[in-house]
Amino acid sequence: MFAFPRGVECDVVVEYLGERGIGAKRERAELVLASVGDLRIGFWCPRDEFPGFDDIDEVRKTLGIDSLDVLVVVSYRPYVLVDYLNSLLERAHRWYGIRLDLKLLGVSSVEIETGLEEALGRALVEKPSKLGRGVKTEYVCPQCGRDFLHLYRQEKYFSRRYRGRVVQSIYGCPSCSFKARRVDLLD
Repeated sequence: MFAFPRGVECDVVVEYLGERGIGAKRERAELVLASVGDLRIGFWCPRDEFPGFDDIDEVRKTLGIDSLDVLVVVSYRPYVLVDYLNSLLERAHRWYGIRLDLKLLGVSSVEIETGLEEALGRALVEKPSKLGRGVKTEYVCPQCGRDFLHLYRQEKYFSRRYRGRVVQSIYGCPSCSFKARRVDLLD
């Protein structure tokens, strides 16, 4: 395995999202924004090993996290950055009462192709109701048992992780907060 040269990660993100049929817009050199329905996903590919963010206001201004539902950090060591951003979010909530509803995910640039596939799947299942209205299925919710699961998104694509064609389905229960991602192998 090898890591991509600095600055190339965002190009790979835009290309991958295009392959999956998701419109992506390069906001800045280090930031790619994508929308799936009402779900807003940001992909941050920092040039520096460790950013110089001191407080949450800098992060809000630089990355525009107020309008995002999910932020995916694509870096050589993404989990260090995810932990740091998470601590800034917790500090902002504890000290200033600022609560941001943001899911942070990390993708290593060493395994960028399979990592993007997994991160995108996890991002889509984060808030399935934002993907669209959903279609009622015959599956009863395994968590509450009161309602049927709704299918919010289903797509067929070639999976680099499973090395074959797959069908990915995103389910959610309108009665409770249950959500699920199902991947069926076709080959």
